[in-house]
Order: sequence, then structure tokens, then C-alpha cells
Amino acid sequence: MQGAAWALPVIAAAVATPLAAASVACTAGLSTTTASYTRLSATSAVFTWVDVFGDGKDLTLTLSAVPNGANNMTINQTNNLRLDSTTQGGEAQPSVHLALDTADLRNIGGGQRVTFSFALGGVTVTVADLAYTIKDIDGFQALDGLGGAERVYVSEGTGTYNTAWIRGQGASANAWRPFTGSPNPEVAATSAAGNVQVTAPPLSAFDLTFVANNSGRSLGDRPPQNIWVGPFTFTALNPVCAA
Repeated sequence: MQGAAWALPVIAAAVATPLAAASVACTAGLSTTTASYTRLSATSAVFTWVDVFGDGKDLTLTLSAVPNGANNMTINQTNNLRLDSTTQGGEAQPSVHLALDTADLRNIGGGQRVTFSFALGGVTVTVADLAYTIKDIDGFQALDGLGGAERVYVSEGTGTYNTAWIRGQGASANAWRPFTGSPNPEVAATSAAGNVQVTAPPLSAFDLTFVANNSGRSLGDRPPQNIWVGPFTFTALNPVCAA
């Protein structure tokens, strides 16, 4: 009788664990097209997916922008980090607008660095299969001889693009940029010619840096520089299932 009494709690515990694990989802395929978006300022914003795994925890993708490099370019306070659904890069999909103002024409690569960070219930979380589009990389040819004004690089990921318009590897020393032989300085909003399709390995955060060189223009010509990023798609991974 004593042996039977001690055995009952052991059996109950063994059954309870898989039932609890089965009550929540382990993965979720998500897109920023289905998230809510809050722009807090020109340098801060957040995407939110509510209760993605059925455990009451929200998943967030937080954007934080800071000036990068030299001060020939400044962050545009009106448009930066706005979610824009107008046609850009050949499609009308909600994408984050990154906007720079030209302070002067020095060829010194100032701009902004945006950090994208994933969290579940406020705790850093890893996602897989991340993919997104950087749209409308163009601009008048700069005097450094390396290509057009707009330059973009990322801390994680690789990109594919139309080589008639774009060159580079998406690294700080070899940014994605308009090709010196591109058909035109500017890409039409209805064209995907200036786009880069990015895919990344599993990660919890990454940086995207957008800089510009305007020295190929005339002294009084100081246009803003703009790109659009998104939509983002990825597979969210529930850390409970990996434990």
C-alpha cells in the first residue's frame, strides 16, 4: 500500500508536462502587414503582434534610429519612421520610410543607423526566416566614383538585386548603392529597379544603416534622400518549446 501511494504523484506529473506544452503554439509565421504600428517619434517606433502563441504575451519589433557618421545628412523629423503604404519600389505595401535631409554636399557618408529588435513579452527573442525589401535606392552620382548618393548596409543578411541598377554587398565597406552605369539617377516609384531583397539568418536584432553622399550635385541643390523598408516577414519561435 505504501508503494502504491507514493507512485500516484509521479504518474500525474509525467502526464501534466506534455499537456501544458501542447496548450501553446511553438512557431508563428508573421508579417508586418498584420501588425499594429506605433510611431513614437522620428527616431522610435514599434510593430506589435498580440498574443501570438496563445500564452498572453505580445511580440514586438522595435525600431530605434540614431545619427550615423558625419553630419552632412540629418534625420528628417517629419517623415522618418513613418509607415507608408503609397507605391514605392513597384508595390503599394506598408513599409517604413527612412528619410534624410541634406545639410551640405560633403562626400563623407552621414546618415542614420536603425536598430530592429524583437521581443516576446518584453524579453529578447529569436526569429527565423527573416525577409524584407529595401526600396528605391537611387540618387545622383557622387564624386567618390563609387555610385549614386544613397548607400545602405546591414549587420545581418544578404541581398539580391537588379545589377543594371544596384551594386554592393550590403557591408559598410561595400554598401548597396546605385551602380555608376545605372540607366538613370532616380528610380520611378512604380519600378523595382532600385530594390534589394534581403534574407537573414536567425537573429534577435539587426542594424540597417542608411547614408548618403551628395557631392555630385550643384552647390545649391540639396535634395532629401529617401528609402523604404518592408514589409518584414519571419517565423517567430516560442522559447518555451525550445527549453
